[in-house]
Amino acid sequence: MSEPNDSPAPKHRRPRRAPTWLAILALLIAGAVFAQWLRTARGNASTAVAAPSAAARSAANAGDRHLPIRVRDSVSGRILDSNLTVHARGASAHVQDLRTAASGERIATLAPGEYELVIGAAGYQSLTTHTRIDAAQPLPTTVWLTPAAPSDALDLLALKAAACARCAIVSGHLYDRASGRPLAGAQVRSSQGARTTSDREGYFELSATLPRALASDSEALPATFDLSIEHAGYRGQRLSGLALLNDSRHLILDLDRGDGLIAMDRRHVQQRARQREDQQRPQSPEDALRGQADAAASADEAGLDPARPQSVALAQRLAAQAASVAVPASIRVGTNCSGRSCTAVSVYNFEDYVGRGLDEEWIPSWNPQSLAAGAVAYRSYAAYYVAHPVNSRYDICSSTSCQAFNADSVAATVAAAAATRGVLLTRDGQNAAFSEYSSENNAWDDPGDGLSCVNNDLSCGNGNNGSPRNGWPCLSDDVGRGRGCFGHGRGMSQWGTQRWAANNGRDWRWIANHYFNANNNPGGQRNAFLANDGGGGPGGGAVVLDDFEGGVGRFASAPTLSGSTAGISTASLAQHDCATRKNGVCSLRVLLKDDPAVTTAWSVRLLSGGGTPANNVELIRDGGKVGFWIYTGASGLRASLSIDDSDGTERAIERAIPTGQWTYLEWSLDDAAQWNAWAGASNGQIDGAGVRLDAVWFLREQTSFDVNLYLDDVQIVH
Repeated sequence: MSEPNDSPAPKHRRPRRAPTWLAILALLIAGAVFAQWLRTARGNASTAVAAPSAAARSAANAGDRHLPIRVRDSVSGRILDSNLTVHARGASAHVQDLRTAASGERIATLAPGEYELVIGAAGYQSLTTHTRIDAAQPLPTTVWLTPAAPSDALDLLALKAAACARCAIVSGHLYDRASGRPLAGAQVRSSQGARTTSDREGYFELSATLPRALASDSEALPATFDLSIEHAGYRGQRLSGLALLNDSRHLILDLDRGDGLIAMDRRHVQQRARQREDQQRPQSPEDALRGQADAAASADEAGLDPARPQSVALAQRLAAQAASVAVPASIRVGTNCSGRSCTAVSVYNFEDYVGRGLDEEWIPSWNPQSLAAGAVAYRSYAAYYVAHPVNSRYDICSSTSCQAFNADSVAATVAAAAATRGVLLTRDGQNAAFSEYSSENNAWDDPGDGLSCVNNDLSCGNGNNGSPRNGWPCLSDDVGRGRGCFGHGRGMSQWGTQRWAANNGRDWRWIANHYFNANNNPGGQRNAFLANDGGGGPGGGAVVLDDFEGGVGRFASAPTLSGSTAGISTASLAQHDCATRKNGVCSLRVLLKDDPAVTTAWSVRLLSGGGTPANNVELIRDGGKVGFWIYTGASGLRASLSIDDSDGTERAIERAIPTGQWTYLEWSLDDAAQWNAWAGASNGQIDGAGVRLDAVWFLREQTSFDVNLYLDDVQIVH
């Protein structure tokens, strides 16, 4: 607001009449200024921080850095009109500027410190990631958002390929790298002679033919073909060595302006490795040392020691009941890498990363059970690096120095990731295991096969896997007998997964357990168990306390009724819902909304029976277990229980709720290690004369987003 004008008013004079052309010019200038202002306002409408004044910019610290961010559709690759919010974390962090460049990129000017980025767009799942600004220049970052409604385009093309037993369908989208604009009119040709032209969306599609001899050979590497893309004014691309699959593959390709041709080696890692000096995982000595350090750190932290009763008891518990381990919501992937050194970052929804990357490590034409077992190892390996990132800029690299990845997608490997969604491996019941794998882990080096064996301990011998010197005990694996070592001997044998599935009929659970815990005979580093595997459920003897088929049951209270609830607003609710359920036709939907008046983490006590013990069923303590099915699309949530046992109220240990899948969570009433004292004269164990359920708890760090959870079949198992 301007200050009032206290000076005397000037004497009025008769105004002079301006020429008409000046008035018209003034209107035109005003219109142009208004139009520019409107464009700027619209361009900045999706950013959450207003641009500072010129004076503020000039006062910016010399340590500020510019972080370029582009947001794209993870299915088609097109540029998205997105919403971006940047939260400074810590006293030193400060958002100096957040603007939209002409190319559509967001440019964030940030002071040194930690930041959380929340990215969303209409019709897409929102994504949260983080970054740290330090003395190094930030890497250009692309955020790939997953459509809210799943696309069936890849599956439909896979059906088209399957209808012709020897057909491969290749589709893709082409873009101008600088502007993100789709490229229409590009000429796309295969080395088999097929050709097509990209449409106005940059989309193309063509087919290829598999050799008859390889179409059904489960032991053969797939045949390959080349793909060439040319467009006037752009550098062409030749993708050599693409695997011929009786399936559909989708590519996202960016072209640079200029002349000439870029040759890109797109052979599968299993094919490339056979033609290099270090045929297992080519990497620099520095990268090799880092990988060895990661393996050593994992071995030091989680090796099973039969002499330690606690270690054995933990393995027995993990084998008896699948643990619930938090799965990352997103992952930062270093791209354009040489070893572990990368020049750009792509951020993906975590499960999207697994589905898109698996085909780079496992051959997509392999048996579906082999691919599903591979998805578990691939997912767990990535989750480990989210918790132990390669560096501050990205969690994992996209080269074979970490695990191979690119933005392509193949229907079979996307399906394998979906079939095992959220399932990973754990050694402690709380964190993802460092789930190593390599091509061929048979502990015998064939001197005549020309392949490189990097296992430095082959004492297990032919027909066995293992590397005892590195913490991996011997494992009988007869499917590899006579196959020369082509790997490091640790963890899962990739070719072994295919032979167990295709030739021996084993499913993915058996295969994963075989390689990572010797089918419940763990030792050393071979002691990782499946987590978040909701396939088993509570088993027999379950008595359902509330199935929510006819209403909300005993959970009729609002989530905010209890005085112990914190962080959420009174707009939160619990209601009967028949759109999402695990069993029967209905469940209990719990909607949690943030209370903007407070900044505390969420702690929600959803009362059973209104918090009155007499309103709940008496539970049997000895041998009893209480559990429920839970589903949420949100990340970072945990669950717990509270039990009234006459002398007070005990709180159960918290369990992570995996994202995007129904999971059964369970607590044993007679295991004191699973309970903590909470209220009254509680003592941290269930030992009172009367035992009744008090509440189900949901916990999360504060978020401004609404969170939905679905609860089904609260039950006790005797």
